[in-house]
Amino acid sequence: MFESLAKGLNEAGRGVRAYDACGRAARMRIADEPENAAALLLIFHAAQRFVESYDDQPLSVELATEEYIQFTDIIGTLDRAYSGNSAEEKLDALNIVAARLAAPHKSKADR
Repeated sequence: MFESLAKGLNEAGRGVRAYDACGRAARMRIADEPENAAALLLIFHAAQRFVESYDDQPLSVELATEEYIQFTDIIGTLDRAYSGNSAEEKLDALNIVAARLAAPHKSKADR
């Protein structure tokens, strides 16, 4: 359901512009998929967070890989919950992702 966003990001090179395009794609889907609006908005926020963090910063291959793994983990969490029919699973996934995004953005380079 949301994996296509990660696939597009990977195919576009995992750079800042790729995350920006991914975020815009997620946001554009909200109008056509109102039942997925909360998940898509969180994906948009996660992509924009990457853009804001690295837009004017050098990005090593190691850091780009780490960020991609974290981003695809977010998408995977939402994708698994939304592939079922349980509203409780969806809500749990939304809360997990929202809490993760609310935490300060730190990568291995920040530690």
